[in-house]
Amino acid sequence: MAIYLMSIKPRFGDEILSGSKKYELRRLVGPLVELGDVVYLYFTRPVSAVAGRFTAGLVFIVPPENLGRLLAELGDVGIGEDDLKYVEGARYAMLIQVRNPARCRAAVRLSEIGEPPPPSYRKIAKKKAEQLATLCGF
Repeated sequence: MAIYLMSIKPRFGDEILSGSKKYELRRLVGPLVELGDVVYLYFTRPVSAVAGRFTAGLVFIVPPENLGRLLAELGDVGIGEDDLKYVEGARYAMLIQVRNPARCRAAVRLSEIGEPPPPSYRKIAKKKAEQLATLCGF
């Protein structure tokens, strides 16, 4: 199991943590998120802190032009026009199923664990993840 830190706009992060957004859509820019990986959500400005996490379920890697067909098969998963615009022009998009979303008891600033915000997403060390889990109250 890998552990990731993912930057996300607060609006979309809240949708994930409330359960209304069932999948997160990303440009494929780094390592592949896999089934069972844990993803911590770093909310960008104005929050600028980790607000929660989820466990990755199914992960689809598809060219953006094939997303429409895949999303039609999956049904209403909380992916909207803003999400689709985000992956336009990418070679591949990664669609990550959200499982077990959980909100931190209090938002955690990355400076508390000595970690800079990720541009999109990246793996983090187990020790940093343990610190985040403790600070979040998980």
